[in-house]
Amino acid sequence: MKNFRDSIFSRAAGPIALATLLCAGCGGQKAEETDTSAQAADAAPTVQVADVKRGTIEDVMGASGTLTAPRDREATLAPSVAGVLEALPVRVGQTVRAGQLVARLSNRPLLGQIDQAKATIQQNLLQVEQARVNALQQQASSRSAILQAQAAVANAKATQAAAEAALIGNEAAVTNAQQTLSRTQSLFGEGLVAQKDVEAAQAALRTAVAAAAAQRQIVAAQRQTVEGQKRAVEAAQAASLQDVVKRQDIAVARQQVRSAQGALETSRAQMTLYTLRAPLTGQVTAVGAAPGEAVDMAAKLVTITNLDVLQLQMFVTSEKARALHRGQTVTFQTDSLPGRSFQSVIQTVGSQLDPASGSVPVFATVANPGHVLKDDLYVKARIVVDRHIGALIVPKSAVLDGAEGAQTVVTVADDGVTHIKPVKTGLRQGDHIEILSGVGPKDRVVTLGGYGLPDETKVTVAKDEAKP
Repeated sequence: MKNFRDSIFSRAAGPIALATLLCAGCGGQKAEETDTSAQAADAAPTVQVADVKRGTIEDVMGASGTLTAPRDREATLAPSVAGVLEALPVRVGQTVRAGQLVARLSNRPLLGQIDQAKATIQQNLLQVEQARVNALQQQASSRSAILQAQAAVANAKATQAAAEAALIGNEAAVTNAQQTLSRTQSLFGEGLVAQKDVEAAQAALRTAVAAAAAQRQIVAAQRQTVEGQKRAVEAAQAASLQDVVKRQDIAVARQQVRSAQGALETSRAQMTLYTLRAPLTGQVTAVGAAPGEAVDMAAKLVTITNLDVLQLQMFVTSEKARALHRGQTVTFQTDSLPGRSFQSVIQTVGSQLDPASGSVPVFATVANPGHVLKDDLYVKARIVVDRHIGALIVPKSAVLDGAEGAQTVVTVADDGVTHIKPVKTGLRQGDHIEILSGVGPKDRVVTLGGYGLPDETKVTVAKDEAKP
């Protein structure tokens, strides 16, 4: 009975077991298909992507440089004469105004020269006055002598004229006496007159002749008197030449006054050499001596710097200099002011290499309100060589370099399929590159995992960067 049940069970169990195995086989096939599908999904490469964006990108050149005051905004003052520094009423860091006294040398020797010049002027002025008085006296004396001599000549001539008139009368009397004698003698011969009448006529003639002779002597003497007075006039006129000499004495004395006044003005002008005044408004950046020290003309007493505007001088290679020009933006920083940036523009690009550094100097003018930047400050600068606004920009890692300079990017479509696209690139700034052609602003580019990826490959976009 037992064996029968076992046999029956065995017969019944066979088909059941077979069915069970068949069902098990069907289930295994479905599981295998599911596993294969999952493996296919797991085989799609995972990539990271980024959107192509529009923005501003710059070509930036790095450079280092030094801030200095322009030459016309800095002055180092040295004395014009050697001497002892008497006062230095400024200190480093102090702000001074143009024209303000910053140093003074002892001027005691010069003060003595000024006093001496003043005394000389006073003495020369007295000499001028004395020479003027002497000249006036000489002129008055000369004029008086000339007038007196001329009056004497006139008087002598008048006397001479009177004597000559008297001589003419005398000579007429002689003539009359001669005629009377001749007529008397004729009458005596006729017996008309007596002998005494003849004698009387002869006596009258002798008297007339004697009177005429005496008068001639008087006239001759008067003529000599006139000539003498004329010589006196000439002598007086010759003496008047001393007037010119006296006037020359005045001119000489006045010239001495002018010379003394010139010496005084020179000494006063030299007074300015003993004082130094600020030629510009600025800060005292250096002091080179102390009061009481002996200084010469090579001593640098005070340096004044106007920090309102500084000059940034940078040096770049000649190759880089070719990309620079006036007006380009310069941004710079300095370790002395961490966290702060300053901006300027290029003013001048040198045309020749600096022999000391072998580089091309580049200059920019920097406004410095508040004087936060100091003279002779080292800075690190960034020069914007070019700037593109509204450019298509992708991460640098998205651009793949190929043979012969070819460049490509891998884009990912909405269906997850990749497409390899050749591109032309432009400016580079940090981790970003400008795309000139090949992609559009709505594309997504592979930034990680795109190298060696075949075209039209199904990929999985990393969740943190997949498009929503």
